[in-house]
Order: sequence, then C-alpha cells, then structure tokens
Amino acid sequence: MPTGAADPYALRRQAIGVINIILNKNYPLELDYLIDQSLLILGDKVKRAAGETRADVLEFFRARFENLLISQGHPYDVVNAVLASGASDIVISFRKIEAMEAFKSHKDFEPLAIAFKRVGNILKDFKNGSVHPALFENETEKYLYEAYVGIRETVMKHIAGRDYLSALIELACLRKPVDDFSMLCW
Repeated sequence: MPTGAADPYALRRQAIGVINIILNKNYPLELDYLIDQSLLILGDKVKRAAGETRADVLEFFRARFENLLISQGHPYDVVNAVLASGASDIVISFRKIEAMEAFKSHKDFEPLAIAFKRVGNILKDFKNGSVHPALFENETEKYLYEAYVGIRETVMKHIAGRDYLSALIELACLRKPVDDFSMLCW
C-alpha cells in the first residue's frame, strides 16, 4: 500500500483510472466482488489474510473515490455520508451523491436531517428486532409507524429504480412524524 508521498507503483493513479472507467462507462460492478475474484486468482501469492487484504483494498478505492469526488467540487458532507454506507458499487454511490446534493436544496432537508439524527441517537443501542404495533403506548408512535408504512413501498420502488432523489423526497414526508416522535423521547 502507498504510504505518505511514496507510491512507487502509481497505485493511487491507477485506482483513480479504474474508478473513472467504471463511472464513464456506467459499469454495474461491485468492487468487493472484483477484489474477491482477484484474491482467488492470486491465491498463495497473497502474504496477508484474504479478509484483511480485501478490507484494505476496498478502503483504498473508497478513499481514492472520496478524494476524486471532493476534488470535483462535490460537498464533503454529502460524499462522506453516502460513502459511509458503502462504496462497493461506484456508479450507484455516485448517483446517490448526486441525489443527496439535489435534495440539500429541498425545504425539508435540514429539519429532516436534524430529526433523523435525533432518532438515530434514540435508537443507537437498538439491535435487530421487529415492530409490534400492538405494543405502542401512545398515538405518536402509531402515527410515525403508519406514516412509514404508508411510504415504504413507494420509497423501495424508487430505490429499486435507482431514483434516489424521488426516494429522498418521499422520505421528507416523514418529517412531522419523526419530529413528533423525537420530541416524545426527549
């Protein structure tokens, strides 16, 4: 791996080249799959554990992708937020970044971001589980759940169709129920 200014094999430049090819050609490739296949081909030539090597190479590409996007003028906060959820599919990640940039000008963006951050803090220790509406203790919980159920299918269709901006705009409908719920928990 390159360190500091030392990059004797020009790996950074080559990684950016690979990223640009994928983006320019709109190739639907999963980097983690490509890395796994490369590790299989290399076999015993890899001196470190495959999982460790895979994680390092994927992080290397993610960092190059992040630097490339920021150097192109994409806001750091948007790039960081999208890539935090994964960057294996560069084309999809780029589309999500474009959608988030566009959504930042939506009237509900900032209040919704604040409300979702509150909910995230409330639920930070919550692990796998399911929702049981019969156990709701007040109308605010019921209201939020019904609002979520009401838009879930539409949001999932937008995501499946890679229309991330429409999915975000639909999620903006949750602003009031999320605000009400987060106020209940404070």
